[in-house]
Amino acid sequence: MTTHNLPRFDNNPLRYRALGNSGLFVSELCLGTMTFGGDEDIWGLIGQLQQEQADELVKIALEAGINFIDTANIYGFGASERIVGQSLKNLGVRREDVVLATKVLGPMGEGPNARGASRGHIMSECKASLTRLQTDYIDLYQIHGFDPATPIEETLEALNMLVQQGYVRYVGLSNWAAWQVMKAIGITRARNLCPVTSVQAYYTLVGRDLEREVIPMLASEKVGLMVWSPLAGGYLSGKYEGPDVSEENRRAKFDFPPVNRERGKEVIKVMREVADGKQIDGEPVTVAQIALAWLLHQTPVSSVIVGAKRPDQLKANIRAAQIRLSDGERTALDEVSRIPEEYPGWMMSMMAGYRAKGDA
Repeated sequence: MTTHNLPRFDNNPLRYRALGNSGLFVSELCLGTMTFGGDEDIWGLIGQLQQEQADELVKIALEAGINFIDTANIYGFGASERIVGQSLKNLGVRREDVVLATKVLGPMGEGPNARGASRGHIMSECKASLTRLQTDYIDLYQIHGFDPATPIEETLEALNMLVQQGYVRYVGLSNWAAWQVMKAIGITRARNLCPVTSVQAYYTLVGRDLEREVIPMLASEKVGLMVWSPLAGGYLSGKYEGPDVSEENRRAKFDFPPVNRERGKEVIKVMREVADGKQIDGEPVTVAQIALAWLLHQTPVSSVIVGAKRPDQLKANIRAAQIRLSDGERTALDEVSRIPEEYPGWMMSMMAGYRAKGDA
């Protein structure tokens, strides 16, 4: 089988960014695989792509310069990981040419110990993920959410053990509050455990809540940010707003993540204005591509996870990396999507004037 070589770094239109305070470089776009392997369940509402269809998407991503693939054990209850692993085999991809990320937390069986972030569940599920992915190691192993039943210390020590054993190279968290991430960082430093390299979180033009606490914390502690659902569950494609929109769509069946529709309409209106007249490779720029481009202009973002059900969707998402927004366009998007200030944010802004940078 011939090796599927990635495009040369120098000729690659995609940029690569260090993941947090690490030496691991990942493409600014990451292939999300939640659409792989779904059945007649919640995952089937998102996607039911099988091996041949997934192989095509993985090939498109790799040829475009994406070296980062994100999955989770819970996606399709293991089916997504199996398909990803087989795709890399089918395409003859060298293991060192791709950065594999997966996650653990959700229920993978019956009983109270077949879920969560306990040492037992993490250790057993890591081995299961390695088997499904057909690999000896996971580049980035992430806790998929906060587990209130397990001490953070236990979770972090289990992750550290996996790193020491060579099964995992970097660790990350997903969907944790700022104080939870900061507590985890403090524990890793106090106990000399492997550091938290990244946080995976929801962040979009219609969901900028992350800017209140999480993003300032990530910047302070040099932790990377991976963005999931950059189109807000398809809402920022623009196809769910307008006079001719039908309620028979995926968000009618699976309205996630939640979106403030009143604010969203105004955001999409400005996005359409920004997109108007722009072209990439002879194709008109879409509202969805503007949503992705805005995220790629945000300094805290290490990589934006893009998924797709069809090759044309994935190709369109990848083309968004070529869009360069002007200062005026970024300001217009920032203003229309800005979140209202909450306490203590507004008080901190006011009081900071006493000690502005450069002042005594």
